[in-house]
Amino acid sequence: MKQFLKTALPFILAISLLVYALKDISFADIGRQFQQAHYGWIALVGLLTVLIYLVRGKRWQQPLLALGYFPTAFRATVATLAGVIASMIVPGSGELTRCATLQRTDNVPFSQGVGSVVAERIIDLLMLGLVVLLTFLLEINRVKTYVAGLSFRTPDKTGWFLVGVIFIIFVLTGVGIWRMLLISNIKQHPIAVKLSNTVKGLWKGFMAIRQLPNPLLFVLLTVLSQFFSWLSAYWLLLALDSTRTLPPTAALTILVVSSLGGLAVPTQGGIGTYHFLVSRALVLYGFTPVEGAVVATFLHAVGFGINLLLSSLSFLIVPFILAENRENTAR
Repeated sequence: MKQFLKTALPFILAISLLVYALKDISFADIGRQFQQAHYGWIALVGLLTVLIYLVRGKRWQQPLLALGYFPTAFRATVATLAGVIASMIVPGSGELTRCATLQRTDNVPFSQGVGSVVAERIIDLLMLGLVVLLTFLLEINRVKTYVAGLSFRTPDKTGWFLVGVIFIIFVLTGVGIWRMLLISNIKQHPIAVKLSNTVKGLWKGFMAIRQLPNPLLFVLLTVLSQFFSWLSAYWLLLALDSTRTLPPTAALTILVVSSLGGLAVPTQGGIGTYHFLVSRALVLYGFTPVEGAVVATFLHAVGFGINLLLSSLSFLIVPFILAENRENTAR
């Protein structure tokens, strides 16, 4: 039941947001966008997306090298693609899937792989913070308009009480588990040993970020990943006559809004969340809510389609890698 809810709730949320965002537009409006699109720009976006994944794979390779494992950048990229398609099915499963894939192809311990991914995600959050700050500085007037249109409600006393209770339960649970692990007879229990080894692996993978073989390369690849993501969003805007005159900062705003929305309300492939937030952001650039929803639908459909196509290739490539590993072992 728990697993069903974990899978069903994001799907229900995605559909609800999608229906709300698209309630005033017709399929004919969306169809016209695809008929009038300039597919040369879309082809360039596809090639750039391939480059983005290669950059991300190469970047993930760096902490793995620090851990003493030597997967090629290509194999790290394939594992990353496997994670992308998994997250389109179950939000949040992508990081675990790519670590499990690399464990199968290159024997990288799952816990250490997850630790390296956590370190990556922290770096990505810091980078996103810088991008948000840059967007705020470049589009401060539009940001003020956008924030002013949102309504925030401060939790009442009951809400704060519940937050406090949950926090206390979380802390006490953590302390209890830690104290149990300190008891000698429990420390020897197979479950406790496995849990301890997993935590050690996670920590080792996380700390690998401090022992990178080439820190400057890692930073460069991180910056390139963000830059290419922005460039991809901008080229998609150039694919439509209605958006090609928008300033480059509009792509930056779309990137920030969709990224923050994906963190706050994770859904399968950003369905619903992307449509709702990006359509509202486009209003700041002179679009009506209906026009913004049509453009957001086009942008998401193209991006989703490209990511789905590329990530699906991992299903074809992984079996070949495993077969190659078996051949090498047999020799």
